[in-house]
Amino acid sequence: MNPTTRTAATRAVVTLVLANLALSLLFAVLTLAGHDAVLAYQRQHHPDADPDALARTLWSRPVTVFLVALLYLRIVRQLRAGTAKALRRVRIVAVLGLGGLGWLLVSAEYPAWLRVVEAVQVLLLAALAVTTNLRTVRSAFDAPAPADPRPRNRRGAWTLVLLAPVVAELSLGLLPLRLAWAFLFFVPLYGAGALLIREVVRRFGGGLPSLLLLGVTYGLVEEGLVLQGLTSPHLYDAAGWAPRLFGLNTAYAELNLVYHPVFSVTIPIIVVELLFAGHGERPYLRRGGLITTGAVAVLGALLLRVSIPPSEDPGYILPPVAAALIVTVALLVTAAAFAVRGKHLPPAAPPRALPSPELTGLAAGAAALGFLALIFPFAGADQPFFTHGAWSLLPMAAAALLAAATTVTLRRWSAHPSWTRLHLLAAAIGATVGHTIFGTIANADSWPDRLFLITLAVLMVLSGRRLARRLRADGLHLEPGDARPGVITAPVAG
Repeated sequence: MNPTTRTAATRAVVTLVLANLALSLLFAVLTLAGHDAVLAYQRQHHPDADPDALARTLWSRPVTVFLVALLYLRIVRQLRAGTAKALRRVRIVAVLGLGGLGWLLVSAEYPAWLRVVEAVQVLLLAALAVTTNLRTVRSAFDAPAPADPRPRNRRGAWTLVLLAPVVAELSLGLLPLRLAWAFLFFVPLYGAGALLIREVVRRFGGGLPSLLLLGVTYGLVEEGLVLQGLTSPHLYDAAGWAPRLFGLNTAYAELNLVYHPVFSVTIPIIVVELLFAGHGERPYLRRGGLITTGAVAVLGALLLRVSIPPSEDPGYILPPVAAALIVTVALLVTAAAFAVRGKHLPPAAPPRALPSPELTGLAAGAAALGFLALIFPFAGADQPFFTHGAWSLLPMAAAALLAAATTVTLRRWSAHPSWTRLHLLAAAIGATVGHTIFGTIANADSWPDRLFLITLAVLMVLSGRRLARRLRADGLHLEPGDARPGVITAPVAG
């Protein structure tokens, strides 16, 4: 088959796949935006059904659509590469989707204004099913496609996508087991966000300082623009944690602008890069994967924006001035992340003796536990560390000093000639276990939840020990990379 015919066949299939994906995303967004109206329709349509079950099902479909979108985008890349296996998958998806959507359309499970979207999508799927079974199209994908020699690491990328929300949300006990299904809502933003930051930093040659600074940008975007928690007077009751400053929830801001850089971004990246130490600091994704990851992160942010604030903080809209300030600060922090690439801070004075990796992990765990205990109200307290009124500024100051002391200490330790990747791994695992212990104390409200978090902490320790043994056996523990003196600034800030 000549190249022109093959290109035309590929373009036709890709266009239909992307059009179907766009309609799926539109349906998901419309479902979220009109959640109450759709739920009222379904309750009327199924008067005997459990309302809670209907609500859960209604939330689950948009999440499933966003996750399936990841597979669609991957299939599109394979289609453009002329992979015959990708065409077979599209043929199967088209037939199954046609049957499923046809049943939804006939059974009238959704209001008429959503059934219009379903009807258009059914026509697209029918066109896709016909097109992918044409002889000319099938022949176009029979020719072998040239291999792409550029390195990539899909396993590393997917591991980071899954690990980031586990560390940031699940292991702190923010999601009780009865709401475990909601974990899927956080995967697109947390997972794709951490992966996007890692890929960008590794492409421009940045180190841990750049990761942490972009983690601050991530925190500003999620907490400031998506959830609006930095300024909301109602969300999570954060406005009452400490005196507000110019409309800013000060304690909540201090907590999250340390927490996200450390636990949502840097620690998951450190652990995954040590898990795949043989790949080094090379990117995990190619250009198409990077673009896809950015798109998924944006969709994940929109998913949280239309799901959490309307239910947890109805009626609050971020003031334009506050939004402009948050965007400005985020841009400045991002510029700083690019500015520090390749620049080493003056080397810290190394200590006379370096603690063992085990003691390093214990110190990091104690720092994480202490920071969260000082800044995060728990055990029935309304303000940090059981204070009242302006006295809450004292534990806030103590938490800031602890974060700074941890930063300085780890910088000095990393300057020691004996510092290895085992110390870096121990610091990351120790901090995560420390914050999970805090979650067990502060956030778990039932014995099943406490048992789950305790089990998770034990698994972290065991997994860390196993990874340490593997690094030592492979000789990779002696190549600290970003942990060299003067580069590490704060792998654990809280």
